[in-house]
Amino acid sequence: MGVGVQQSQSMNKYIILLLFLFCAPYQAQAYIATLDGLPRPDYIEYFDIEQEDGSVYGISRKETFFIDVNGDGKKDKIIRERFETMTAHGYYFYDIELHNGKKLEIPSFRTVEGADCFLQIYKFQFSPFAIIKASRPLGEESWIQPTAVKIETYELKGDKLVKISEINTAPICDVRDLLES
Repeated sequence: MGVGVQQSQSMNKYIILLLFLFCAPYQAQAYIATLDGLPRPDYIEYFDIEQEDGSVYGISRKETFFIDVNGDGKKDKIIRERFETMTAHGYYFYDIELHNGKKLEIPSFRTVEGADCFLQIYKFQFSPFAIIKASRPLGEESWIQPTAVKIETYELKGDKLVKISEINTAPICDVRDLLES
């Protein structure tokens, strides 16, 4: 192996290490951003949420996606907002508005996140548009106690999201494991 190739490989490893060290606090956020199936946002707003006492609480980021979800040839709007709580229990919540102004709603349209296990997450699919919701209740003793998961699938019917299926799975801790594929 030539000296130039070795230096290039060493530089690549160094860059990856730097990215890991500097981006580790944002790992969960980046994970959701790729897991939920949404593409790169068209517009991002960041908000300063540091409180006077140094705590962090509130909406830290708002991402807007312009995507034709109903196949009418016009861009609709999906908004994903990040709410920070200064704990491992921050969450994302979603809003969808069709081009005609009609809002699409799903009950409890937000993630439920814990340090070890996520209890609720969404995955968007396109062509045709669908949303998959995986959720489970807290365990009787803790967040990490596995419980059965309910997976609901919603499709667009006219101007409404309609639940078309619901299945229950065996108990697990982290619902992200079910939607990673």
